[in-house]
Amino acid sequence: MKITRQMFIDANIFTYLLTGHPIYGRNCQQLLGRVESGDLEAFISPLIIDEVSYVLMVQTARKTDGSQDARSIKRAMLADWQECLAPVGEFYHYIDLLISTGHLKVLSLDYSISRIALICAKEYRLLPRDALHAACCKAYGISEMATNDGDFKRVSFLTLWKP
Repeated sequence: MKITRQMFIDANIFTYLLTGHPIYGRNCQQLLGRVESGDLEAFISPLIIDEVSYVLMVQTARKTDGSQDARSIKRAMLADWQECLAPVGEFYHYIDLLISTGHLKVLSLDYSISRIALICAKEYRLLPRDALHAACCKAYGISEMATNDGDFKRVSFLTLWKP
């Protein structure tokens, strides 16, 4: 049996890949390719799915409407709901593919992880969403995270992979 590294994947890794980011997209594609091939065991939480879905919808609304402020973006999303939701469907298809390989797992969140998140927020000066990601790692014994979010540099128990 092949021993693989375990890594929590932050939302920005997926968004860089799915939006074809000119600087980070290729490195994220290579990292997620390692998940597909089984060289890396990856973990996410439902919050990652939520974050990526929202970013994809906002970017689609901006492209179709040119909106920039939050209220206009929301109006554009509602006006072109199916078009804005289309890339989210593609993202879910990709997540389903990774899950089917057995190398991506979606971790459950519960109140005990929220309590750990409060400790992480205090100790590492993290905003609530990032504190929940760190708490997920701590609760599940994951010591590596793929992210381009510099706030996680302050988390002493995480080793970061940056694109």
